[in-house]
Amino acid sequence: MMLTLYGYKRSGNSYKAKLTCELLALDYKWVEIDIIADDNKQDDFLAINPLGQVPVLQIEKLQINTNNNTSSSDSNSTDQSTTLLESNAIIRYLANDSWLIPADPIPYAQMWQWLLYEQNEIRANIGPIRFIKTHPDTTAHRQEEYQRKFSKAQDALSYLDKQFSNRQFILGDNVSLADISLYAYSHVADKGGIDMSAYPHLKDWFKRIESLEYYVPL
Repeated sequence: MMLTLYGYKRSGNSYKAKLTCELLALDYKWVEIDIIADDNKQDDFLAINPLGQVPVLQIEKLQINTNNNTSSSDSNSTDQSTTLLESNAIIRYLANDSWLIPADPIPYAQMWQWLLYEQNEIRANIGPIRFIKTHPDTTAHRQEEYQRKFSKAQDALSYLDKQFSNRQFILGDNVSLADISLYAYSHVADKGGIDMSAYPHLKDWFKRIESLEYYVPL
């Protein structure tokens, strides 16, 4: 099986998938898609993902078809390729049967609870303010959006900070896929103009994530 991950190096969603691959020591190929240079709008990428979004994971499986009535020289193989979209679906696939996925059904459901929260509150608010703040020349028209998202991002980070006042990771003592997802955007909220000194528990949690074996930075 061959894994090809298409992503943009500054994208938090792409980083989730890359970090998951690295933490699990998976063998994969990274293909850089520079969304600022409109690589994601080119025909060759749109053929892979018509939505023009990253990340994208391509899974290629080599299936061996052997007919028992023929010699080995008559055997043939075919490539089967599957394309996965959406960052949290991608990392769920990558982490299957690993230490990042809780075995018990309640922690497993809680993991998904946080994966959904991450997309609806963390990425949805921190992602835009980070982009607007770091690309002022192209986003001057989005200042009203910035102020609105900035306030919501602060609320989301405050809520998240409280979760770590009495626990090491989001589900308790053990790191999970939910931590990886939540970390991707929250740890770069300062790039969106947020003062992270207001979130001491989050900053300690960041350090715990960054101390994991095989951790790679954004």
